[in-house]
Amino acid sequence: MSLVACLVLLAPALFILRQAREASAAPMPEPEGVVPMLSHDERMRRVTYQHTCSKQTDCEAPLVCYHDVRFRTYCTDSACTTDSQCPEGQRCTTLAVPSAGARVRLCALVGPRQEGERCLETPFDAISACKAEFECAGRDGYCARPCTPGQPGTCSEGFFCADVKPKPSCLPTCEKRGCPQGERCIPFEEGTSICASIYGPNCLDTPCPDGRECRVFSQSDFPGKVWAECVHRCSATNPTCGEGQVCDGFHCLQACDPDGPNPCAEGFHCDRRSEQLPWSCQPDYWRGR
Repeated sequence: MSLVACLVLLAPALFILRQAREASAAPMPEPEGVVPMLSHDERMRRVTYQHTCSKQTDCEAPLVCYHDVRFRTYCTDSACTTDSQCPEGQRCTTLAVPSAGARVRLCALVGPRQEGERCLETPFDAISACKAEFECAGRDGYCARPCTPGQPGTCSEGFFCADVKPKPSCLPTCEKRGCPQGERCIPFEEGTSICASIYGPNCLDTPCPDGRECRVFSQSDFPGKVWAECVHRCSATNPTCGEGQVCDGFHCLQACDPDGPNPCAEGFHCDRRSEQLPWSCQPDYWRGR
């Protein structure tokens, strides 16, 4: 009878201990909206795993169609859950996949970029990557720290808390503090603005002729610089460019001769991207592209 009584008393404790062991052995559930990291067998059972895709429906659940600037657009699950699962010099980063309304975790390089500097989510080399304490946030890509919208003081001076994906982040603004001499405050998407030197026609201050669109371009590997253009579209069937211009990549650009005097303005160079295209004055950020 004593043995039976002891077993009755121990049963609840043994049941709780067993549940705790099972819980610790089970994989932790992913936060809502984050694509899980599948096992090798689970990946192999999906025909579309790592296959090229153009839209979310090209991928089997729970894979998402992710555009990776390093490689291509392909179907993938999360590649990591912690930094320890990534190669040396990389970390496990949560990235937004707007087309799927989800987030995915991939290994990305850690680099030298400071808060507020332009960046790439998954760069080819570390030069365009953020320091470990920041993540690349916003559509234009800025190294940023997380923040809480509506909470005063959550971002330092020169930054504001933007409700962006994959999570609210402190993005740069120069509207109140102004810019150094020779630079101006350039507005971009999501309310961001940065101090930069402008190359090309300053169509932000002087409207483009003939109602053409003023476009401003920047690249993560050219911090503090932007290129402005009064976009003049053209094509092989409609090469209607002005005098002294050529049609290059659907843009009318100034023509140049690599063996003659350099007619290209500062921030531009004389080049051509293939033997089929003409020589033109191209923005410096086109180099190697």
